[in-house]
Amino acid sequence: MMIGFIAAAAFNVTDTYFVARLGTQALAAMGYTFPIVMVIHGLVIGIGIGTASVLSRIIGEGDPGRVRQLTMHALLLGLGLVCLFIAAGYLTLRPILTLMGASEAVLSLAMDYMQIWLAGMLFLVIPMIGNNAIRATGDTLSPSLIMTADLGANIVLDPVFIFGFGPVPAMGIRGAALATVLCRALALVASLYILGRRKRMLTVHHLQLSSILDSWWRILYVGLPAAVSNLLMPITAGIITRIVSGFGTSSVAALSAGVRIEHCVGIPLIAIGASMVPFVGQNWGARAYGRVWKAQRIGYLAALAWGSFCVVMLAALASFIAPLFTQDATVIQPLIVYLSIMPLALAFRGIAMSAAGALNAINRPLDSSACMVLRLVVFQWPLALLGGRLMGFPGVLGGIVIAEMASAPLAALWVRVLCRRMMRRGE
Repeated sequence: MMIGFIAAAAFNVTDTYFVARLGTQALAAMGYTFPIVMVIHGLVIGIGIGTASVLSRIIGEGDPGRVRQLTMHALLLGLGLVCLFIAAGYLTLRPILTLMGASEAVLSLAMDYMQIWLAGMLFLVIPMIGNNAIRATGDTLSPSLIMTADLGANIVLDPVFIFGFGPVPAMGIRGAALATVLCRALALVASLYILGRRKRMLTVHHLQLSSILDSWWRILYVGLPAAVSNLLMPITAGIITRIVSGFGTSSVAALSAGVRIEHCVGIPLIAIGASMVPFVGQNWGARAYGRVWKAQRIGYLAALAWGSFCVVMLAALASFIAPLFTQDATVIQPLIVYLSIMPLALAFRGIAMSAAGALNAINRPLDSSACMVLRLVVFQWPLALLGGRLMGFPGVLGGIVIAEMASAPLAALWVRVLCRRMMRRGE
């Protein structure tokens, strides 16, 4: 899972690196498209989580016929989402970009990019859902290898289509979008090959409307709350940025760099939380409850261990890391403060991620979303605001840390209590 997440992050970095060489306006155009892309990604990731949750439980129950049926239905759901997203995108793209403040020159470039990107959405959505179906079997390596190969193809195709090579003309920002679509097309072929030939998880039988709608309901029951929870993250990032903006541009710059550093060192925790869905789902479906408890304990201990390591490492190296990201002395100091305080939140955030993964796996997505709301809306937003008013930029960071420390044990406790209650009921 870690390999896959690193490859996905590097894919976006590659696009940004090559597009930046086209100039400031092209890079700004990519910036305006990023929120739209992330919203769509968040929704599709939610559907993928729903697919993995339902499939893993059915696999644990030992019903291969139903596994093939639901996998096919999940891909059909993805196809329907593609049509919906493309139609909505073409109808609202220009007004949304204008509302975000894109100038006419930047708007034109952003439209050039997104029109190709939207047209190729089939190659984005289906592999994301397909890879989650593969992970539900316990095979997390194949999707990671697909994403890594996808990254390699993007590194090669980006400069070819952006700047031109041989018979291929230079296409600028359109070339970046086309390279992305072609790479995702390769991922689509690989994902379908593994699902169809290696896993035998596809079938053209049992495509009756009532059966399809039943599968869609089960997937969306988990997927939609997961998607909404995913959207809470960028909203929270916007709120925290707005609070920090009151302390000056240097603090915002430090926050921006610090978040990216924190995301990189936090990838193992994201992977642990994501791994809970197929593992807990399979064992819950097989009623192997002892393995469910053991997985949770391992997840929590791993989060505490990695988080503790990051606290020591980043605090010790903060004064060396900060100058690597900026030479502005007014930014270096708040960035050092960030790297000295925020790692304290990592371990507790990892515990919350593991708890959320387990709740989605046992078909309790509303409880998972409630934990996310508790963590972000109830604790983090007000504590960050209060900390900022009392202690400025360090206070905002301290408020976030306290919020993570308060919410994570509650989420872990809720998973324990809820699982025991469901076991007694025989759910």
